[in-house]
Amino acid sequence: MPAEDRLLLAIDTSTEVAGLALYDGATVSELTWYAGRNQTASLLTQIRHLLDINGRDLTEVGAVAVAIGPGTFNGLRVGMSVAKGLCYGLGLPLIGIGTLDTIAYPHVRSRHPIRAVVPAGRGRVVYADYRYRNGRWVRLSDLRNERMDQLADELVEKTIIAGELPADLAAKLEESPLVIVPPPALRVRRPAYLAEVAHRRWLEGDTDPLETLEPVYVHGSASTAAAPEPRASTG
Repeated sequence: MPAEDRLLLAIDTSTEVAGLALYDGATVSELTWYAGRNQTASLLTQIRHLLDINGRDLTEVGAVAVAIGPGTFNGLRVGMSVAKGLCYGLGLPLIGIGTLDTIAYPHVRSRHPIRAVVPAGRGRVVYADYRYRNGRWVRLSDLRNERMDQLADELVEKTIIAGELPADLAAKLEESPLVIVPPPALRVRRPAYLAEVAHRRWLEGDTDPLETLEPVYVHGSASTAAAPEPRASTG
C-alpha cells in the first residue's frame, strides 16, 4: 500500500506529558495524557486505545514517527523502544523528529525567531533557536542548557519562546519587550505536530535506520549539547 493510503502513528514521550497521534495526511486523531514516570505501563495501552476509538488496527499503520528529544531518559527510552519494536515487528519505516522541532512547528508562520524549550529539571531548560532563512525554517543553534531565569538574557530581537513553561516564568518573560509568550494552549507539545512533520518526510522517502537512531537526553548542568541537524524545515 502506498504511503498516501496508510496511517502514520506518532509517539512522543519526551517529558512526563506523553502523546500519540494517527495521521493520514489530512485527518489527525490525537491523545495526550500526563504519564509522569509511568510511560512503560501506559504507552502500549494508550496506543491500543487510540486505535480502538478510531476503529483502526495496527495493520493499517504504514510508518511510525517518534520524538527523539531532548527529553527525559526514561520517557525517551520507552518511546524509542516501543517505536522500534513496532517497526521491527511489522516491517515499518521509522522517522525520528526532534522534540524542539515539534515545539517550534506551530509558530513558524509568524516569521518571528523562535526559541523552543523543554524542561531539564532543577530549574533548568534546554532550548534551540529557529529562524527563517532562504524560504524555510531552520534550527540555527546547538542545544543550549541554561537556568530558567536566564532563558531570555541573550535575545537581541523580538522572539517567540514556546514550550512547557511554568506559569510564573511565563509571566516574568511576558514583561520583556523582546519576548512573545504564546498562550498556554499553543505552548502544549501536541503529537499532531510531530505527526504532520513526520508524514511529510515519509512521503519524501526520508526515513531513519532502525539500528542507529538514538534519543537525545537532557542533562542538568551542561551548557551546550550537540544534536542531529534537522532533516527538513519545520514548515
